[in-house]
Amino acid sequence: MKIELNRIEEPYVFQLQNQTGAICVFDANEALGGKNKGLTPMQLLAGSLAGCRCMSIDIILILQKQKINPSIYRVEIDAKRKEGTPAPFEAMHLIFTVDQNVPVDKLERAIVLSKEKYCSVSLSLNPAINITYEVKVV
Repeated sequence: MKIELNRIEEPYVFQLQNQTGAICVFDANEALGGKNKGLTPMQLLAGSLAGCRCMSIDIILILQKQKINPSIYRVEIDAKRKEGTPAPFEAMHLIFTVDQNVPVDKLERAIVLSKEKYCSVSLSLNPAINITYEVKVV
């Protein structure tokens, strides 16, 4: 499974698109400056669980506190599921793509902080899922 995330409006409006072109728009809640233009990440997680089968807001918040505002921000997710039934995720690889004005060391620090400390979605996932990442600068 491959999914791509693109920020379509500042500060936190994102479009998520799968391989077949289906899209979902999400946004931060109003308390973080969201504009109610989509579901929040936790609503998406709850909806996924309810239907039987995300870190970016935290990362941008951390970068903005350092006066860094990416003009390009994209995350590709390559997820692998176990064979059989049930088929939970066993690995997720995230590829963060940003513009050249974003210091890679600061982005990597924001990714780690989000994944390990701030992201409610990441912390809700099974710890057995191997989550890795890489950074690309364009």
